[in-house]
Amino acid sequence: MNIYAKLTILCLFLVLFTAGVLSFFADQKVEQTFKEEIVASMTQQSRGISADIGRFMFSRLNDVRMAAKNPYLRTANNDPELLTQRLQELENLNDLYYSFSFFDTNRIRIADSKRLAIGRQHPKSLYWDKLDSGQESTVDVSKSESVGRVVMHFATKVTNLNEDSEIGVLVGRILVDELFKIVGEYSLSTDNSRNLDIHLIDNEGTILYSNLDRSSILTTTYSEYDLISSLEEPGVNYLETQDKLYFVTRDTNYLSFQGNDWTLILSIPKERAYFPLAQIRNQILWAVLPVLALTIILALVAANFFVKPIVKLSNAAEELGKGNLDVELPTGSKDEIGKLAKQMAMMSQNLIGQIDEQRQTNKQLIDQKTQIEMQKNQLVSVSSQIRDSISYAERIQRSTLPPLSTLQSVFPDSFVMYRPKDIIGGDFYWFERVRRGNNEFMIIACGDCTGHGVPGAIMSIMGSNQLTNIVYYQNYLDPKKIISRLDKVIKFELQRETDEVNRDGMEIGICVIDLDTLKMEFAGAGIPLRIMKHGDTELTIYKTPRQMVGGIEGDEQEVHAQLSKEVIQLDVKDRIYLSSDGFQDQFGGEHDKKFMSKNFNKLIEKSSDKPIHEQQKIIEGTFAEWSKNTSQTDDVCVLGFEIK
Repeated sequence: MNIYAKLTILCLFLVLFTAGVLSFFADQKVEQTFKEEIVASMTQQSRGISADIGRFMFSRLNDVRMAAKNPYLRTANNDPELLTQRLQELENLNDLYYSFSFFDTNRIRIADSKRLAIGRQHPKSLYWDKLDSGQESTVDVSKSESVGRVVMHFATKVTNLNEDSEIGVLVGRILVDELFKIVGEYSLSTDNSRNLDIHLIDNEGTILYSNLDRSSILTTTYSEYDLISSLEEPGVNYLETQDKLYFVTRDTNYLSFQGNDWTLILSIPKERAYFPLAQIRNQILWAVLPVLALTIILALVAANFFVKPIVKLSNAAEELGKGNLDVELPTGSKDEIGKLAKQMAMMSQNLIGQIDEQRQTNKQLIDQKTQIEMQKNQLVSVSSQIRDSISYAERIQRSTLPPLSTLQSVFPDSFVMYRPKDIIGGDFYWFERVRRGNNEFMIIACGDCTGHGVPGAIMSIMGSNQLTNIVYYQNYLDPKKIISRLDKVIKFELQRETDEVNRDGMEIGICVIDLDTLKMEFAGAGIPLRIMKHGDTELTIYKTPRQMVGGIEGDEQEVHAQLSKEVIQLDVKDRIYLSSDGFQDQFGGEHDKKFMSKNFNKLIEKSSDKPIHEQQKIIEGTFAEWSKNTSQTDDVCVLGFEIK
């Protein structure tokens, strides 16, 4: 076999071997990374769903506990008719509840808000067993004896006013359909093409919730119960079978609340989960094949180009070895082969010196390569640390933002458009439902901190945490007082003197809504309030002073005096909007200009006749279309909800 054939085969082998090895390791790395992302995403969603169910169960059981402390219920020998009227008032206060019943200690139904089965003894169901075992209150999911439908029972014991004896049991019922509103739909992709299968089961495997088949609730045992029953560790357990992925959550948040040994199961078929991976592999294959073909052709051409002169020189050298000094050497070329032919006679004399010189050169190259590799590794390490730190900071910032379900539990028609300019940003939103005495309030805030990226994120986390502290632990409800106290706290946190001029801080708008009267109080600094009253065609806008919370001159009382408060009576179907200035300040469009506030107001007005989730899509679509040829200018946060 001549050198041409050998070199050709060698080139082809190197090309195919290199392509095969790189493709194999790239495919393995992509698959591993993809799987890790799926596991991380589903683990996070398992915790989120568990937390949503837990908060819902805890809040509702707390409602029934508070109701059980009503002095009228705690008085023995009450008139059943008046007691029924009290239960009807409880039902009317919160539309989540289907009905309320009051039983005596013998399980005789004394009163019912829907006047069902009064005077009859209730069969001893699961929640009665739990109460008899010594629990003061409990939760279960079962078919109601009086309603005839699957409901969530929230039961608590009622003691007399002296709290020395039990006089009955108060039971609140919520249709299990409300649980579908809390959990909703979850997916591994934004287009919902990879939806997750969600089940909630009890300790015997009976299905308490399913997003696949509602008819299976309480009637069917989970098909893979024997498989997942072996997973008993607290938290999220991961299990992989030949064709499916399972994420089993036990003893997390309130899944075991009040003795309920419940288990949350998220599952997805591998074919559905790894569908994008198959697409990526196909795309890589179709991208590699043309490159591989072109490389093979170039290898063949290169082999032919380099071999021909070498063959000629080899033949000439063979003749020289035979003593044919008149042989014609291929000296016509000016490349290395031509030079080799001219210097062949001098080669033997200079060979030793050239070898020594080459050794020195190789040593220098090795030293330089070692230094370059060290510098490269340092750069890779620093880059990885920065990237990991920012990704971790994003998870921390996201964890400080409240789940949208908290707002939707009060105002189902609501949305939040949250888009940081970078991975993390300075905009944030905050809302929570709080109780003061017998009244419930919903507090909703939208903030815009100075800067974006890491500095803005730090300010936003500070603002969110301080709002929680001011509302929960300092019991502030007045929006002006909340803002003036927030200004004081930020100054203290930043160690800023009261007379120091500094623009670091945040703009904010805060709404406090009395859920009983629908009276809303609003105050803000830099962020206006927009209201679309039901039946109107134009927005009502309440502007706020252009102040920066954390940088307003004066002490807390002086800051409070500079702010103003709006008191607004809301009506059903009114829509309220809070927004940072990121949307209005976004550059884009045909002439690369700012979107502007007037256009933002018109956008809300024109889409206000649509359902609020369609309005959200219109707002987000308008932003995407406007900024498609321009990078995002600032963090964007738009919050809207409709009064029910």
